[in-house]
Amino acid sequence: MSQEVAFSQGVQVEKICQTDIVCCAPEARLDEALQLMAARAIGSVLVCEGQVPVGILSRAEAMSSCLSSAYPHASPCLREVMSPRLLLVSASTSIDEVGVEMLRQRQRHAVVVDAEGRLVGIVSERDIVNHQGLEHDLFLRSVADIAPKISLRIDAGVSMRDIIDRLRSTGNSAALVLHDGRHAILTETDVIRFLAGGADIDRPAAQFVLSELMAVDGGMSLFTARKIFRRHGFRHLGVRDADGQVTRLLSYSDILHSVERDYVTRLKEMLDHRSEALQRSMHNLHLIEKVINASMEGVIITDTDGLIQSVNPAFTAITGYPAQEVIGRNPSLLSSGRHDRQFYVQMWARLKRDGQWQGEIWNRTKAGTVYPEWLSITAINDDDGEVARYAAIFHDLTEVKRSEARIRQMAHFDDVTCLANRKLFNDRLALAIHYAREQRSRCAVLALDLDMFKRINDRFGHACGDEVLRTLAQRIEESLGSTDTAARPGGDEFLVILNDIDAEQLNRRLEHLARVISTPVLIDATEMRITASVGVAIYPDDVGDGEGLVQAAETALHQAKEEGRNAFSFFSPELHQQRQSRYLMTAHLHHALGNGEFQLYYQPKIALENGQVVGVEALLRWFSAELGSVSPERFIPVAEDTGMIDEIGAWVMQEAARQARRWLDQGLVLPIAVNLSARQFQHIDVARFVSTALERYRLPASALNIELTETSFLHSAEKTAEALMQLHSLGVDVAIDDFGTGYSSLSYIRTMSLDQLKIDRSFVNNITDSDRDRQLVSAIIAMSQALGLSVVAEGVETEAQLQVLRELGCDQAQGYLFCRPLPTDELVLWHRQWQLRISSEAWEKVAN
Repeated sequence: MSQEVAFSQGVQVEKICQTDIVCCAPEARLDEALQLMAARAIGSVLVCEGQVPVGILSRAEAMSSCLSSAYPHASPCLREVMSPRLLLVSASTSIDEVGVEMLRQRQRHAVVVDAEGRLVGIVSERDIVNHQGLEHDLFLRSVADIAPKISLRIDAGVSMRDIIDRLRSTGNSAALVLHDGRHAILTETDVIRFLAGGADIDRPAAQFVLSELMAVDGGMSLFTARKIFRRHGFRHLGVRDADGQVTRLLSYSDILHSVERDYVTRLKEMLDHRSEALQRSMHNLHLIEKVINASMEGVIITDTDGLIQSVNPAFTAITGYPAQEVIGRNPSLLSSGRHDRQFYVQMWARLKRDGQWQGEIWNRTKAGTVYPEWLSITAINDDDGEVARYAAIFHDLTEVKRSEARIRQMAHFDDVTCLANRKLFNDRLALAIHYAREQRSRCAVLALDLDMFKRINDRFGHACGDEVLRTLAQRIEESLGSTDTAARPGGDEFLVILNDIDAEQLNRRLEHLARVISTPVLIDATEMRITASVGVAIYPDDVGDGEGLVQAAETALHQAKEEGRNAFSFFSPELHQQRQSRYLMTAHLHHALGNGEFQLYYQPKIALENGQVVGVEALLRWFSAELGSVSPERFIPVAEDTGMIDEIGAWVMQEAARQARRWLDQGLVLPIAVNLSARQFQHIDVARFVSTALERYRLPASALNIELTETSFLHSAEKTAEALMQLHSLGVDVAIDDFGTGYSSLSYIRTMSLDQLKIDRSFVNNITDSDRDRQLVSAIIAMSQALGLSVVAEGVETEAQLQVLRELGCDQAQGYLFCRPLPTDELVLWHRQWQLRISSEAWEKVAN
């Protein structure tokens, strides 16, 4: 996760202010202003003489005036009751600066004017909070950290006048009203509405219609709380403690106070106001020095010649140079030698032209270690606008680079053997085919499967099995040429690319490969001889593309295993015809829908807290009259490539909705999750697609869920975000499927409207044997739940895996441990038996 905070410093207040301003003349009456505030649901009315603002009537002043005995009969004019204290800000002022001024002057609104003092608009606390760029800070902090304890908790029998008076006297923006055992909330907006409507405020509060308070857990992040504020238009949220009691009340003002106190914003404000800083007193300079010295980022101050004048302790911690050794010297003493002279010439040219420069640079510590850093340099001007100093702030990127390298390693290489994974293998295969096409040569793909490898796992355990895989992987790789590639796509399977070969070379290399694999392996002092079955396909003799070449090799591999294992089998046209070629499959797929050959199977999802079935995932199966049962892994890619996936996907959605309706009619509540491919997501109106199914079968939105893979985010992030927002407006939950196997991006997860994250089975497989996989799964669960997402673990097959997932706090699971995918009738029977089997006590026994 990036540690860089996205500042809103560059956003000018004129970009976010409300220009549709409600203004009144000073002679207008209070009751007129109340009517405007209630009708427009606004927090203030600006009082203007012509185009010049002279005062403001906020909710607080309006309440005080209505309760005052100074105006017993006639409604006073606004000149008598308005506040002449106005916070006037220039249209070019940044929203960070406006937020700080609002805090300092304790104002809830700021009036935005142009250079001539003419009215431009008005900005509220809510506007500031909604445009802050501090998602990182909001994500790390919980609502309980900043929400104050409820100070006004009033019985509904108290008169509305007394409650309003207490709101006014305490300065609170809301009060909690207890009525019939529930919490209702009275806000200043409600009060204005009652006063504008001429309500008798001497009646008890119980006789007024108040909104029920929405409450959240204290552990919820401020980021999620702000999303709730935005989505529902709330200004207040109740906060529950560990016992479930509402003890605190969170408002927009609280969030604004929190984010504006953030240390990084303060430091940024100091640097951005460099000219003003030079004029401050020695006392203020001393305070700035304390902030800089407390910073975790290195800070260097130089004169105009680039000679160091001061550094902070973080500089010494990162570079190893104490202050006395660098004062008066040029920062070039840190140079790593990785950047040429032209790099620094361009950097200084940019700095002198724009007044600032930032970028990644490599420097060297006193001990000689070269490290990457992110460096920001800012020119500080004097009173005459001339550059007087340069301030540089930097932080060490070493750990970030290591994390990125680990992620790249995980994305392209197998975790157990360190061979290429399927993605990298496919890239290398594309290059090999391109080279063979240009050179008019041949390349071969070998699909290799270890014979009876399961016996090793069963006898010696998975740890020993992994060690055998590593040993064989090393042997295979050492037997290859410099341009060849070996990969492990999973399990005990390997794929190999042999470049630039002829028939004689191929036979010789296959024999050598068989010898190195069959050389005995020592397992727990026991010698084991392992053999392999190998399928061979040759480009361009057999197939002309990479995908077809791999499929041809795998087809040949099946033939080798059927012939008794420990054998080589070459792909042939006859074998191609027998083994469901891609083209044959395409031809039959065109008729599958019309022939009724598709069927939906359902696999349940289990809540790990109590063992209850919380839903099912719809899985498509194809039972071809000609080809038999065809795996989805084989026909789904064909359907996507040929464009048939849209028609098939429409059938799946309608069939799932029809089944959901049948189950609801039978009293069985089982939400169905439907998978959408990336192609479907980009080529159809998803929200209309789903809503049509819901309307046709009279289903609640909760009856259907949508699952999509990470590749859906790659084509058009904006279109995807819009589609997800539309699904959420329907009330349909959305899950990201197979998380971690594609193109995971925290920015997508953080900003997209998602409800659930599904951990891919590849992470769950080794969760009991691999500390690394366990830590990855733990991190995914913690991150998801912090973002308000529920987590589902896929492919749970053992009770040991289930136990680890429960310990890590996973919400749901699905897999063969509970139930294989079943057709409708068998699933209903299984569900009935499962419900009888699982009580709270029985579940604990099963899960432990």
